[in-house]
Amino acid sequence: MSRVIVLSGGDSTEHEVSLASGADVAESLSAHHRVMPIRIDRGGMWWMESVDTAFTAADILDELEPDDVVFPVLHGGWGENGGLQHELEIRGIRHVGCSAAACRIGMSKLATARAAARRGVPTIPTRVLHRSSYLADPDLLTSALARVADWPLIVKPDAGGSSVGVAVVSSLHELRAALGVAFALDPVVLLQPLVRGAEVSVGVWSGSAHGLQATGGSLVHLPDGETAFSYDHKYAGAGGWLEIPAAFPAPVLQQLQAAALDVADAVGVAGLARIDFFVTADEVVLNEINTMPGLRRESHFPRLVSAAGTPYDELLDGLVRRAARASGRSGDDRRAGLGFHTARTIGA
Repeated sequence: MSRVIVLSGGDSTEHEVSLASGADVAESLSAHHRVMPIRIDRGGMWWMESVDTAFTAADILDELEPDDVVFPVLHGGWGENGGLQHELEIRGIRHVGCSAAACRIGMSKLATARAAARRGVPTIPTRVLHRSSYLADPDLLTSALARVADWPLIVKPDAGGSSVGVAVVSSLHELRAALGVAFALDPVVLLQPLVRGAEVSVGVWSGSAHGLQATGGSLVHLPDGETAFSYDHKYAGAGGWLEIPAAFPAPVLQQLQAAALDVADAVGVAGLARIDFFVTADEVVLNEINTMPGLRRESHFPRLVSAAGTPYDELLDGLVRRAARASGRSGDDRRAGLGFHTARTIGA
């Protein structure tokens, strides 16, 4: 039986969301696996249960066993942008989810859109803004944008998640405020027209021996007068709800599923992802991809997979077992003396 190292927390704005996901994942997997939950604090230090000592990432990763599997339930930042995955891969450590290369693409909305467009998936027209230009003269940049704006617009940090820093703006004043928030989070900010269409998501996961498969779609229902599914809608009870599975006409659902698989293939998804679209009167348009979606029992992605016939516990167990079948660490398996003979008993 593989030991599963469940990582949660991290240095991103989605720290609390990750902790909640990690707790549910660890609880579920403990029924069939030896689980070691590790919390990563906002400063990047790693903490194991019942051990009153903080470790660096290297302290832990360099001591893992050959048959261990890491489940990085980390949203945003180093845990989802390919940094952690690179450290795992150079050590030959098996892990759930996408490769470092795929994570780097998926973490950037711009890179994802470019990869998807090469596969023929429609994307949103985007103006790319850089922090250096903004800081050189915020008023000049904002005023220039406002002169050519077709209001309303969407302001998005390129590498953000959970809708943090995303704003719908309809005036120069709102644009100026939104750019300040977005550039505080990311050196690259995207400016897009507001797409008038249904907000829809499709999950993809390794649900069979034949590779990735697509779920049905979800449909976002927003409160009257609101135009985007925000962080508060998702996590703070600000209204809005998800229809899962949504009742799409068969041709629309087929188009959504085909587009989701095309995007996943373009990015290089392994294991799982949630892909968000807009469905307009004319086409299915890519919004973004999430290569490590929320994994609480009641989260969006697990509900999509459950509606497709795979319950939560079975989903997680399958992801771990597929990762465990991947090629493991090669070479010398000797261990340094950090007392991990004690740590390995945690969660056994």
